[in-house]
Amino acid sequence: MKRVINTFVGLALAGCFVTSCGDEEGSVQASDMYTLTTIYDVGNTGSSADIRVNFDLKIGTDLTKLSEVRLVLVRGSKSLSKQKAGSLAPGSFFTVPLQSGSHQSIKITADIKDSDAEPIINGEYTAFIVTLGTDNAIGISAGKKFALADKPVYAGDYVGVWEDLGPPGPGKFAMSMRIADNYSGKMFYANADFKPFGSGSQDALVTMTVNGTEISAFILDQLIENYPNDPTGCAATKSLTGNFEDDINLVLDTFVWSDCDGSRQVKLKFTRQ
Repeated sequence: MKRVINTFVGLALAGCFVTSCGDEEGSVQASDMYTLTTIYDVGNTGSSADIRVNFDLKIGTDLTKLSEVRLVLVRGSKSLSKQKAGSLAPGSFFTVPLQSGSHQSIKITADIKDSDAEPIINGEYTAFIVTLGTDNAIGISAGKKFALADKPVYAGDYVGVWEDLGPPGPGKFAMSMRIADNYSGKMFYANADFKPFGSGSQDALVTMTVNGTEISAFILDQLIENYPNDPTGCAATKSLTGNFEDDINLVLDTFVWSDCDGSRQVKLKFTRQ
């Protein structure tokens, strides 16, 4: 398987988007404090330990006005009311550390259950961040849907940087990659932002062998045709090694790459989206 706090009524109204009530003039939505950005399925243990969550904290948030922050997982596409969010049974939420920093990440422990106190299993969920204020006000972030399934944990879409250390160089080039469930992949040099993801013809093919977090073989087969420095193409092949860092970062060991642009040392790193 895988932001600023108003000490008056604004915080209490932060959960209104789940109950369809309106804002009072001048109120600040507590749902703006935390924004869920990406949720990853990073394991096949059949538990909440398969979940990694990335989220943003609004710059300027006064954490001293919060008594607790919870990550709540709701089965299916249900919503979450303020009343339920504030009265969840122990173990039916994950307590998020109160720490500063605009970009944060957490790994969920294996003992967390969903909002109905049921075990986390494969299927669809919606995640919410719940803020409990020191004044007992409750806020709920916008929900973010995700799904858990037993599948290769490193398959997915990646964005990264190819860095030529030189000579020639130095130079950095944004790139993108799509890794299938069988750990074969396609690399795109000219479409790093994926609009749409994986569009256009691939510039390289990839075959990857992974043992745990170690990449024992990453075969990069460059296919570029009609390259400016060589109209007949710029083909090259090399077997690389590396590892996965922090579940989502594919980092290859520095290598010497030789193609129609010459030989140079290269760093290559991708982050799963």
